[in-house]
Amino acid sequence: MSYKALERSKPEIYELEGLEVGVTSNCNFKCEYCCAYRRNDGQSLSGAEIIRVLEELPSLKRVRLSGGEVTLKFEDCLQVVDYCSKRGLSTQLNTNATLLNADRIRHLRDAGVSNIHISYNFTKAEEFAAYYGLPAALYGTILENIRLCVEAGIDTVLETLLFRETQYRMKEISESVYALGVRTHEIQNSIVMDHTGWNAISAREDLKKAMTELLAAKREDTTLFLTCMDRFAEQLGLPELPGVFFSHCVDGKKQLHLHGNGDILICELCHPVVIGNIYQGTSLKDIYTHKPAALADFLEKLPCPALDALFPEGV
Repeated sequence: MSYKALERSKPEIYELEGLEVGVTSNCNFKCEYCCAYRRNDGQSLSGAEIIRVLEELPSLKRVRLSGGEVTLKFEDCLQVVDYCSKRGLSTQLNTNATLLNADRIRHLRDAGVSNIHISYNFTKAEEFAAYYGLPAALYGTILENIRLCVEAGIDTVLETLLFRETQYRMKEISESVYALGVRTHEIQNSIVMDHTGWNAISAREDLKKAMTELLAAKREDTTLFLTCMDRFAEQLGLPELPGVFFSHCVDGKKQLHLHGNGDILICELCHPVVIGNIYQGTSLKDIYTHKPAALADFLEKLPCPALDALFPEGV
């Protein structure tokens, strides 16, 4: 299953095909924009428990393992990846890459991980350290592990968040991604997240300029995924190009998030509404047949924080 296969077409029928599992809420980073850090409650799921849940979901096609920092529970992740690979499910590992190493990367590859997804917002160690409040040496660790993932033959995706720190540097970041050997680059448009106080989104013209420059510099052998931009691509006047995909949102429609305490959320970042709990009677298998009230309300309104922020009047 190719990267973001679920997002390449607009969801027409709502059913659970993707599950993001918050393996742990603990993290060794403290990113301002990350809801998982705000909800750092120490909750986690074992590999065996995750597999038990997955076995009840016959229509599932993709499993994303996230956190917190997912590699804090590396052996559990490896167990789930191995299970999913044998079952034919696509697996994505979302990580900051600081706790990977050559041995762990080899084990993930051999277990059959589909892709490793790593945040990449800065091209200089000093800028990385200043923004995250972490030692500059960690930046070198991340770069080395990105290269090791590529060399291991794992489909490696780098994601850049488009916000005030990156909006004027997209071309520079893209060139750095290419130099690392990565050929799949995802640009995640920042969104308003009231629960975190995050408000560093790019204004409409800044977004348009950043994306225009990025698309103009795109190389033929790269693939770009533009996330949270599909509903206003036309208003921004962005061109359609080969290898450029405007990812459709599947959160709440084909994908849900499972937290370590059993809570089911539509999306932990942009819509962290708890719609049920697997330990309190909510069935993931039947969740679109017997919709909880919060899920039914979401599907009726289909809110889009990114669209509302850039086009408050629906222009």
